[in-house]
Amino acid sequence: MNAIGGYVLRRELGRGGMGVVHLATTPTGGLAAVKVIHPRLTHDPDFVRRFEREVAAARRVARFCTAPVLDAGIEGETAYLVTEYVKGPNLAQAVQEQGPLTGANLEALAAGIATALHAIHEAGVIHRDLKPSNVLLSPLGPRVIDFGIARIVGDDSLASQAILGTPAFMAPEQVRGEPLTPAADVYAWGGVIAFAGTGRLPFGGGSPSEVLYRIVNEGPNLDGLEDRMRAVVERAMAKDPGRRPSAAQLLGELIGGSPTPATATQVVERSWTAPEKTRRRWPWILGAATLATAVATGAAFYLGRPELLPYHADFGDSWAVGVTEGGRSERDGTAYVLTANPGWRLWKSAPRSGESEDGVVVSSAARLEKGSGEFGVWCRGDLGTGDRYEFTVTGSGTASIVKRSAGRGTVLAGPAQVAKKGDNRLVARCGQRGAGAALSMWVDDVLVAEAVDTRDPYGPGASGVHAAPDTAEAVRVRFASFDLSGRKG
Repeated sequence: MNAIGGYVLRRELGRGGMGVVHLATTPTGGLAAVKVIHPRLTHDPDFVRRFEREVAAARRVARFCTAPVLDAGIEGETAYLVTEYVKGPNLAQAVQEQGPLTGANLEALAAGIATALHAIHEAGVIHRDLKPSNVLLSPLGPRVIDFGIARIVGDDSLASQAILGTPAFMAPEQVRGEPLTPAADVYAWGGVIAFAGTGRLPFGGGSPSEVLYRIVNEGPNLDGLEDRMRAVVERAMAKDPGRRPSAAQLLGELIGGSPTPATATQVVERSWTAPEKTRRRWPWILGAATLATAVATGAAFYLGRPELLPYHADFGDSWAVGVTEGGRSERDGTAYVLTANPGWRLWKSAPRSGESEDGVVVSSAARLEKGSGEFGVWCRGDLGTGDRYEFTVTGSGTASIVKRSAGRGTVLAGPAQVAKKGDNRLVARCGQRGAGAALSMWVDDVLVAEAVDTRDPYGPGASGVHAAPDTAEAVRVRFASFDLSGRKG
């Protein structure tokens, strides 16, 4: 199978009890994770009904610290589920390769997963299978996946839950086969944080029956957790579901005050350091587990670190390279080269993102090397849907600000005439003006276009570069530099 539901499957990301997860290209040229569910399941009418009901519920979950469900369907005899692609290892892999998390990152992990559970529960969904492999570590913080999916496969019985994965993070009431509430997810949160902070399963190893017995009759092993985090985890893992805090209360304990998922997400992103790809220990500074000061949101566990911005690319730091149906992306010395095929828009995201109170400034020096078409930078991008603001220069000497939505472009400003030359320095600023997105574009230090988008404006997101031909031949564009900053343009 090379495609399903309009999504081109590129490579396998993993396998599980429900099916196979693939990295895929979306119909608009973006990336997504597509879970292709075992065909045998669609032969069951009850499964089809559950699939439609639970996917609809999962799509109501807000994006805060989750990998949101973008699409789903049944094609022929195969069901598929599309979620936002999260670049990074899962928590189980990271702990195995780099050891337990400590200090600011353990705190950010705890707050991030609690934020995700808050959003999930607010949508009326219970995760039911929260475990380290369902927590992905993105450059901006943890992202929880597969929420509500356990319900699709079967009922609430112990047998159906045990089939889906390790019982190590199941709540006692889940082991006993009792009806589940959001408190079961809070219990699993405690087990996941205990594992992340110690590198051990909270109830040890052995056969599933032995682990399940300990879950019901014994307490978790939390030795090695810092006292304050240990106290929160102990409350979350109370045997009685009624004695556990809610996800919202967890956030209050971790961050302080009454944080919303939005403010909690900001705290997590500011205090998170993405894991390295190489097999090495986490680079935390010993003794960095407590705060020197609290931020305006009352972040009791927030540990300040340098902002994600400014960022300067050397194009060797995780920029995507390779060949897709849309074209080729490659590094050439210190430059990044996009060759876009006819009929395609090739757009690639920077491995770093972020936006200050003054907005984000994206700049690049670029040259059209071959063919005819357009190129430029973009900001406030959604890597799942492909929605973004593009700042585009054409080979014929015009510049425009374009809003991309569902693969279509709406010109917000331009086209403006600019000087035709070999190299162009493009600068774009994305900020906020009231309820609208304020957009400005400079070409070779001349302000050429401005717009304020008040019609469903996009919020802060990813940034990157793009190229697209306007003839039946491919276009090749060389990006000599790429920078992100939070300073005013």
